[in-house]
Amino acid sequence: MNAVNQVHSVEVPKTAARGAGEDRREEERGLMERAKAGDGRAFDEMTRRYSEKAYSVAYQMLASHDDARDLVQDAFFEVFRTLERFNTQYRFSTWLYRILINKCINYRKREARRRMFSFSDYGTRNGSTGQQFLVANLPSSEKNPHEVLENDELRRSIMSALDTLSERHRTVVVLFDLEGLSHKEIAEILQCPEGTVMSRLHHGRLKLKRVLSKRLTGYLLDL
Repeated sequence: MNAVNQVHSVEVPKTAARGAGEDRREEERGLMERAKAGDGRAFDEMTRRYSEKAYSVAYQMLASHDDARDLVQDAFFEVFRTLERFNTQYRFSTWLYRILINKCINYRKREARRRMFSFSDYGTRNGSTGQQFLVANLPSSEKNPHEVLENDELRRSIMSALDTLSERHRTVVVLFDLEGLSHKEIAEILQCPEGTVMSRLHHGRLKLKRVLSKRLTGYLLDL
């Protein structure tokens, strides 16, 4: 296949994907218009579509299943409470994630202050359960992700290393590397330039690599 044909073979699915994405966005805009008009079923549908993704974001930020569930519920409640302020020209996901991330960051700050008085609880609260999201998405060594997951020490080290990042760096790493959002989507959520997102991602990855390289042997992180 020559170079021209190769280009066309890639462009067609991209065009189709953009069309499908626009259709979905128009559908969701219609749902939110109905929700603002008082249609509870329309809001329930948006909640159904985004609850799993929102939970994943919250869990990556908090490393706690219970806390993630609680904050997702709080975020959806706040979205519902402020429906009249939502501009349907924007993405519902952008609005939801912005509210959710702010709640996660504020919660982590409160927890950090609390841990100053009960530091011994830290290891238990950030146990090794449920950390397959992080290990599976952070590019690691030649080992299969399932093999890496079997190593409790590695799981704890990665989650602990993620905790060393500032909130702004952790947020971008979670949204880009773990949740697969684009630079543009993250910039819209955080209300900052795309260049800022890219810079934070770069520095966050570098710090993760430095921290993990000091704590682990036998694993080469190619971040």
